[in-house]
Amino acid sequence: MTAPVIEADRLQVRTGNRCVIDLERLQIPAGQITALMGGNGAGKTTLLRTSLGFVKPAGGEIHVLGCAVSRLTPVALVQLRRRIGYVAQLLPARSELPLTVREVVAIGRTGRAGLFRAFTAADWRVVDDWINRLGLGGLAERTFGEISGGEQRKTIIARAMAQQPELLLLDEPAANLDLGWRERMVETIQELHSASGLPIVLVCHELELLPPACRHVVLLANGSVLAAGAPEAVFTEERVASLYNTRLRVVHTRGRHAVLPPGGPDV
Repeated sequence: MTAPVIEADRLQVRTGNRCVIDLERLQIPAGQITALMGGNGAGKTTLLRTSLGFVKPAGGEIHVLGCAVSRLTPVALVQLRRRIGYVAQLLPARSELPLTVREVVAIGRTGRAGLFRAFTAADWRVVDDWINRLGLGGLAERTFGEISGGEQRKTIIARAMAQQPELLLLDEPAANLDLGWRERMVETIQELHSASGLPIVLVCHELELLPPACRHVVLLANGSVLAAGAPEAVFTEERVASLYNTRLRVVHTRGRHAVLPPGGPDV
């Protein structure tokens, strides 16, 4: 059996006097899309940042790709981060990134090639391959600030994939996108996983953003695991009503999921 890509054991993270993460045990399996879900302040983004070593635990440990993160030296932590593709919730400010799409994606390759080593033809092939695979070929020489929000997010995902990571962390990849781009982002995540088998951890709020390949959901509340398992088992109408203090219908059909107001026609 393949070891989990992320494993937390009695993990606690505090901000001031508040405990924002309190996990007795959590395992993120290899080779799957796992969604971290829950309300605002549930600890989703903090868990990702702790996995990357940006946040130090107050207690317990988190292992990522077999490494005890809090015990790593600074050099070893940098090496671990090179094995992880990370797409943060906030995009770089447009005015601060006057680079072309190709140059932005190449930044990700630098993490794999080395900061002071000149790119080889093979490095540029990886960069251009991910630009084309994510449908950005026609935008490669456009500046990052000129393209749409959805295209920017695809560019940042291409940057992460150019690292050839062993694990991909996506924090709200569809945030602030319109309905069309949100659906394209779901398709992109589905295609990434189908093509590579790469383990993906996806932070999101809406059930509609889960791609069909996502068969593992961890539902967080107040920094602890409320439920974990398949989306259909985790998101019952009773649990949704208890968690969000509102009565909604939960629909699961053909690998996609949604919440709807009570009453009305079935989907």
